[in-house]
Amino acid sequence: MKYFFLLLTASLAPAQTNNECIDCHDDVNLTVYQESVHGDMECVECHALPPEHDVDSSLVTAAVNCADCHEDAQEEYEMSVHRFYRDDADLPGAGCTDCHGTHNIFSYDDKNSTIYKLNIEKTCGNCHGKPEVLERLGLRGMGPVGLYKSSVHARILHGNPEKDAPTCTNCHGYHSILHQTDDNCLYNKRHLSSTCGRCHEKEQEAYQQSIHWRAVNRGHMEAPTCNDCHGEHQIMAVTDSLSGAVHLNFATQTCKNCHSSPVMMKRFGLDPRRLESYERSYHGLAVLKGSPDAATCTSCHEVHAIKSGRDSTSSISAAHLQETCGQCHSDVSQSFTRIVVHPLDQKERNPVAWFFRTLYLWLIFIIIGGMLTHNIIILLHFIRERRRQRRSEGPLLQRFQPFEVYQHFFLILGFTVLALSGFALRFPEAAWVRLLLNLGMSETLRANLHRGAAVLMIIISLIQARYLLFTPRGKREMKSLLPTLRDVKDLWENIAFHLGLKNRKPEFDRFSYMEKAEYLALIWGIILMSLSGLILWFPEFFIYYLPVWSFETAEVIHYYEAWLATMAILAWHWFFVIFHPGVYPMNLTWTDGKISEREMKKEHRLEYKRMKRFK
Repeated sequence: MKYFFLLLTASLAPAQTNNECIDCHDDVNLTVYQESVHGDMECVECHALPPEHDVDSSLVTAAVNCADCHEDAQEEYEMSVHRFYRDDADLPGAGCTDCHGTHNIFSYDDKNSTIYKLNIEKTCGNCHGKPEVLERLGLRGMGPVGLYKSSVHARILHGNPEKDAPTCTNCHGYHSILHQTDDNCLYNKRHLSSTCGRCHEKEQEAYQQSIHWRAVNRGHMEAPTCNDCHGEHQIMAVTDSLSGAVHLNFATQTCKNCHSSPVMMKRFGLDPRRLESYERSYHGLAVLKGSPDAATCTSCHEVHAIKSGRDSTSSISAAHLQETCGQCHSDVSQSFTRIVVHPLDQKERNPVAWFFRTLYLWLIFIIIGGMLTHNIIILLHFIRERRRQRRSEGPLLQRFQPFEVYQHFFLILGFTVLALSGFALRFPEAAWVRLLLNLGMSETLRANLHRGAAVLMIIISLIQARYLLFTPRGKREMKSLLPTLRDVKDLWENIAFHLGLKNRKPEFDRFSYMEKAEYLALIWGIILMSLSGLILWFPEFFIYYLPVWSFETAEVIHYYEAWLATMAILAWHWFFVIFHPGVYPMNLTWTDGKISEREMKKEHRLEYKRMKRFK
């Protein structure tokens, strides 16, 4: 009887109140909890008390089981990837509180809720922005949430929430987030168009008439669906120049990704050269030039409802070509539509055009080759005349020693080989590079020529340095090459003379400011090119002595210094030794080191006076 009374008393005892719980659990904000969706519930409705518990006990309450109330959500969650990884010790999956919170759970349409449409990307990003999670998922960079933040969906969602632009849960689901290989996954290849079609109904309807969709349905997972053309998380507006779906990017980027792949095209029995032939057509050339009105892939094949040419409903079928071409061309006849847009195998397809192409190639070779030969003969005649004229202008003076002439010749040879073989690496598609390839210049030969010419240039430079620094004549030459204040005065007076502001040219010494600038630039360029080239040639050696960033820096210096040197030779050096009206067709000093007395008096008057004074 005593025990029955105690049991009855215990059963009639009031349940522990929330305020009593807060007396111990003061880390819980009672105000926030009372405003949450569970605010009208007592703590013990979720936190079942162990038998030993009393208000003075320090025992931790039992774990909360959300499934007691949310059975449907728990059933969906049990099938999800979050539940699949929940027991992973290294990287546990997400549970209820990771997404919904604990005591601060609000309705999904409450702006304070972690799953409110404007907050869900941050909630998902708590996990899907962590490097260790991204690594486990096989992702790099900023991850899907970071990419989504710069998408057109995020921009619309945060700019105008009433438009209900999609966020994470619209595409991935809520509790039943499945693995992509699962047939029921919302973003599985087979279901993605339906998922996107919730908002883009017309596009989905058109896509599901396409040959791409039929290929996906047959199990060809390499065939494209929405995200292959539009991207996944960082989806851009179709008007954005970076979007794969912008008009000019179809042929150059989006369609090209698949339709220029020999492996993929052969799998479907298609010719990967079709896109290349399009790029050679007027349409393709206009697209490459950036014309917004040029016809690109979707202009003829449609955007989403892309069909086989054998399909009678296709925009490129014989029955519809007049209508398709008529979008841009007026008065389109049936004959007009028979013009081949993607021309291939010209010899079999159009022997007349092939004949004239072959004829013109031979005409170009024979006629232009003959013209060049004719003009070279004339040029050589004038060079001989220039040589005879020079002898008639007084005695020839030895301006440079024979070994300096030979050295200059090898410098020309080395620089020419370096320029051609170097730029051939950076511009493999250029016509002159393809010509060299056809003549037998393989990559191995190109690399060996480039390095051989580099060694030649370094050897010549070291010989020249020894000459300038350690021989009496070389020291005098070096002194003559050093810039002085007089060079600044000569620059001004020379420009003023050629502008008609002065009546006389300045009198130059052994080397004018033009020659000094060129020679000092040569020294500077050879030092930079040699050092950067050696770093790129022997990275395994230099990695022990240089920081990692120096290798990319060396590549940048080597490339742009090559451009600077080449353009300086063409714009400056060639002008003074070939195209200058006073020396045309050529200054012959570089061939034998000699200069006529008249030329010396005219171009290096100060040196000429000094020579006469010491005679």
